[in-house]
Order: sequence, then C-alpha cells, then structure tokens
Amino acid sequence: MARPSVIPAVRERLELYLDERQSEYLAKPLDHRIATLPQTSDGKVNVRAVAAAIDLRQTQEKYLFERDELSSLINLVAEGQGLLPIGSRNSDVVDKAISDRLARQANTAKADAQGAVEARARETALVEQLEQANSAIARLEARVMRLQAQLDMVNAGLMVRIVE
Repeated sequence: MARPSVIPAVRERLELYLDERQSEYLAKPLDHRIATLPQTSDGKVNVRAVAAAIDLRQTQEKYLFERDELSSLINLVAEGQGLLPIGSRNSDVVDKAISDRLARQANTAKADAQGAVEARARETALVEQLEQANSAIARLEARVMRLQAQLDMVNAGLMVRIVE
C-alpha cells in the first residue's frame, strides 16, 4: 500500500506560516514595511529558512522548490513583500550578460553596415570605370574602322587625305 502524500500537511503548515508573515507585514505602517519572510543577502526569499520555520525535515525541503502548488504560494507572498521569487537569478549578472551580448551584436551590425556601404561605394566606382572603359573601347573601335577604311582606299589606288 502506498504511503499517503505529505504535501497536504506541508501545504497546511506553509499556508499558516505565510498568513502569519503576511499579517505581520501588513500590520506595519506603509512607509515602514520591510519583508517579514526570511531573505538572502541578495533579496531573494530564503526557502531553507521557510522550511525550517514550518518544521520540515531537510529531506522535505525539496518540496518547496519542486512542487508548484507550494512554491507559487511562497512566490506570491515574497513578491508582495518586494522579494525575488524562488529560482530567480541575480538580475545584475543576467542583465550584464544580455547587455554585453547586445553590445557585441550592435558592434557586429555596425561593422556589417559599414562593410556594406564600402562595398556599395566600390561597386559604384567599378561601374563608372567600366562605363569609361566601354566608351574608350567604342572610340578606339571607331578609329580603327576609319583607319581600316583609309588603308583599304590607299590599297585600291586612291589618294586619301588623312585627317586626325
């Protein structure tokens, strides 16, 4: 036969404890309120201290972390008292990592944009050079044709005046 779940008993003790802490918090004047739940030095709710306060064995502490019906109760009260919820990470580290990544991406995007502008400028310069070269080729081909016609006339025995 399976053992009965300890979760309902844990939940009952947890709800009673959280109600007491919330009543204590709300009883203080609004401008003098400080969190009544145990907290860590970085502003997170101290779940191990909550577990000790409701007389959980060390092997049962995991329920407060793993079971949504228990952790959501703690998180609700913790956030109401201005504490970070269970499982939150130090936001400064996360924010710094995100801002560093955004800065790297911005630098990469800026370098890519600069490269695209430079490539477009080189392309424009090359197109202009190609157009100039085509014009020069057309002028030279016309000159070659005139000279060839004059040479043909000379070979045919005609006197040709060469004008350049």
